[in-house]
Amino acid sequence: MRLFNRFSARNGLKALERLQRHGISEATLASLSRFIAQATDHELYQANPRYWADRLGLDERTILTLIVAGVAEGLFDLDWQTVCPICKYYGRTASSLGGVSQLHYCDNCDHNFDAYLDEEIVVAVSVGDTLRRLSPARRLDPVFRELVNARYGRVPALALINVPSFRELITHQILPEGQWLGVKRLAIFFSDLRGSTALYHKLGDAQAYHWVCEHFKVLFDAAARHSGSAVKTIGDGVMGVFAEPHDALRAIAEALAGLAALNAQAGLTGDDCLTLKVGLHAGPCLVVTLNGRLDYFGETVNIASRLGALSEGDDVVVSHAILDDPTACGLAESIGQVLPVSARLRGLPDTFDLHRFVISQPGDIP
Repeated sequence: MRLFNRFSARNGLKALERLQRHGISEATLASLSRFIAQATDHELYQANPRYWADRLGLDERTILTLIVAGVAEGLFDLDWQTVCPICKYYGRTASSLGGVSQLHYCDNCDHNFDAYLDEEIVVAVSVGDTLRRLSPARRLDPVFRELVNARYGRVPALALINVPSFRELITHQILPEGQWLGVKRLAIFFSDLRGSTALYHKLGDAQAYHWVCEHFKVLFDAAARHSGSAVKTIGDGVMGVFAEPHDALRAIAEALAGLAALNAQAGLTGDDCLTLKVGLHAGPCLVVTLNGRLDYFGETVNIASRLGALSEGDDVVVSHAILDDPTACGLAESIGQVLPVSARLRGLPDTFDLHRFVISQPGDIP
């Protein structure tokens, strides 16, 4: 890989090569090397990740994955910035997620506002000194930054948090105990395996656990491929989150097809098959730190977890909040049947209008 004159040559080369351990290709590293060497300082300081993506020819999810790896290796620095929803003025910038607060005051337009992870709190990235020392006098160009943001739009902090490797590699970016940040809308699914107790009895603990772990991999991979993240396992189930309901539906549909393939591979048939039960809901929630990791909390989470219990298996019980999204509704109707369900959820006073989504076309998903 060729390095240019403004690189810290010895340290920079070895540092960039470390990104290969995170699955970053040599071609991408070569492009990154050229970009860092040739870019102006203000292109590399508190940069909009979408601008970097455009310069490197990558999609947003890939550049965010690259940034996570770079931060983990000490090559890039993250900033969490708060933008006023009224005048678009940049307020406080924090290097740690724990330094971001929910309530803000804008000095520019004299406006109090709540900052949410999927709107007002955005992410910026800078090249660290290991790769290139940026001039304090040249690194910030407000006019350039506004032109970039106007063209590409800012990257909400939630998009970075939902990159699967974020929780694994940047473990220090969490919230202090008792602190929370809000999300205006998040699609959340909870899954469970029907008949897993019988599976353990039939196959024995070791063999059954092997296939349960393989099913975890199917779900985690499907979530990652559709711009989501599997947050955690709960017994034999998984909790996953997505910014968009239609991405959640695509991931679940892919996971159901993957589980069918897994059953064939394992030689499981009839009542012995691994059968997925899924509930999916969307709405506001809180991001908190539980057990040293970022997690989600609130009524939307509780409802999503209860919907999974209503699933009969190989179906998805979805709320009206999912089908109110036109793209998600159109997708569901194009690949399956959507049947009405009325149920009361434990702990909640109202009857919910729910739907059972059953995929009838398990092939290519539009």
